[in-house]
Amino acid sequence: MIRHHLGASSPRSPQWFDAAHQADILAAYDTHLTAGLHDRSHTGPRPERVRELGQLAAASAMPARAALLRWGALPAQVRSDLLTGWYGSQWRRSVAA
Repeated sequence: MIRHHLGASSPRSPQWFDAAHQADILAAYDTHLTAGLHDRSHTGPRPERVRELGQLAAASAMPARAALLRWGALPAQVRSDLLTGWYGSQWRRSVAA
C-alpha cells in the first residue's frame, strides 16, 4: 500500500481537501461500482478490497480521508483520467518524462 500524507500535495495527486476533487473521486468510485467489479487486474485492487475501501470511506467523518480511500479503490486508468481532467495534458507529459 502506498502511504500518502493527507496534507502533502504534488503535481501528480489530487488536492485532498478540495471539494471538487472529492466530488469527482466519489463520482468515479460510484461509476466503478455501477459498472460492476471484476476479478483483480494489474490496474486495480481486488473487488473485495474496493468494497472495503468504499465502506471505510463512507464511515469516515473526514472528507479528505474518504477521498483518499476511494482513490485507492480506483483502477489506474480511472485515476489517470481524473488527473488529466484536473491538470490537463501537461500533467501526462511530466509523468512520462
